[in-house]
Amino acid sequence: MASHDRVHDRANDLIHRGRELLVMALFVGAAGCANLTAPDDASIHEQALGAMAVPAEWSAVAATNAFRPQWLGDADEQLQALIDEAVAHNPDLRVAASRLEQARLQMRLAGADLQPTVTLGGKYANSLQPANGLDINGYGVVLNWELDLWGRARAEKKAGEAAYRSAEADFAYARQSLAAMTARAWLLAVEATRQSELATRIRDGANAQVELMARRERIGKVSGQDVAAARAQAQTFTEAAFQTEQGRQQALRTLELLVGRYPSASIAVPSTLPGKLDPIPVGVPSDVIARRPDLLAARKRYEQAFFNHEEARAARLPRIALNLGAGHLTSEYLQFKDGLGSSVYPLGGKLLWPLFDAGRLKTQVGIRDEQQREAAADYARTILTAFGEVESAMAADALLQQRERSLTSQVEALQQVLDAANVQLRIGKVDRYEVLDRELALDAARIALMRVATERRAQRANLHLALGGDFGVPLQPGGPAAATGQ
Repeated sequence: MASHDRVHDRANDLIHRGRELLVMALFVGAAGCANLTAPDDASIHEQALGAMAVPAEWSAVAATNAFRPQWLGDADEQLQALIDEAVAHNPDLRVAASRLEQARLQMRLAGADLQPTVTLGGKYANSLQPANGLDINGYGVVLNWELDLWGRARAEKKAGEAAYRSAEADFAYARQSLAAMTARAWLLAVEATRQSELATRIRDGANAQVELMARRERIGKVSGQDVAAARAQAQTFTEAAFQTEQGRQQALRTLELLVGRYPSASIAVPSTLPGKLDPIPVGVPSDVIARRPDLLAARKRYEQAFFNHEEARAARLPRIALNLGAGHLTSEYLQFKDGLGSSVYPLGGKLLWPLFDAGRLKTQVGIRDEQQREAAADYARTILTAFGEVESAMAADALLQQRERSLTSQVEALQQVLDAANVQLRIGKVDRYEVLDRELALDAARIALMRVATERRAQRANLHLALGGDFGVPLQPGGPAAATGQ
């Protein structure tokens, strides 16, 4: 009886010490709980950029206007159709969509620790060996639930949510980038088609000049050296025509690959660019930070790093889990006091406190801290890159606009010269050779103007992307793309 009392006292002492240990764990853990409130945008911006002042307006322009999506002139219906086709079939975008779905599933895994786990198990053994006499047969259901007292699992879940939102924004930016790439490729294909036409016409005109020069030689007006020089120049124009045709086919294949077609260089594009461009609506820099998907993705990566740091910090605190079960146990060889051929309902708990692990968890906190600093620096770099892209695109547009005006004036002047030459041809003051020479000069100026006009519209596409606007491409219903709100 005395022995039984000692065992009972010992059990009470262990229970009392366990309660003291649990209270101490709660007291210590309360001071180190994970911070489950993400930093606001202003705090993240301050952490990333410090005291750098953001201008109220873009320095490349004096006035700002409201954002409008149509910036490539009179938008061609084919271009919109090609953008839709690229969004639907481009392999790179399909890869990005798959990665977004993977991030969504990872987010679900990150929150799994907050929910209890239920396990169904059973055991049966039939042995005549005495060594197995203590084997217990039966079946049962066990519920395990870790109490997230310090916010470790909740911080892990929030980190998963931030990672998914980052992937979601990356996918939206990938769609915008693909639309901009498709627009630029379409513009280059249009330019190459027009240049090929002009180069062919220049080649034909140069060959006609050679024939006229040969006639002059026969009547003694020019020498054989002049004819040879004209023929050499015609060969140069012929080579240029071959090069422009090669460039046209390459531009068409690039466009076909972007939209997910076989690169056969068979896609038909117009030979004229969209019409007059509207003034640039630029907004203010803060609008870009709020609107551009890649900046949102970088900000969410910072939040992910923040919650990863909080999760690592909370992992150093005690982990408490509850166990609850129900089952039916039997024993074939041994009979205890109360017997085992009955239903049981065990209830218990578990406390794990990593008191010494050679600094592993502390080092992990340090790693997460550095990752948070890295995410802040990456966010700052992304913001500065966005500002630089906007300023560069606007400055380029201003210079290209001046060049386009200058070349337009040049083309108009050369057209007047050609018209005058045609008049002189009709009254016999000049011959056909002079008119062809004026046509060659005009076509060369038209090629230069085409290049500048194309480059200006390509810069508009770059600016469109830099300012965070979309191209009006609707997201397909269902699937991972439906989750993106951009």
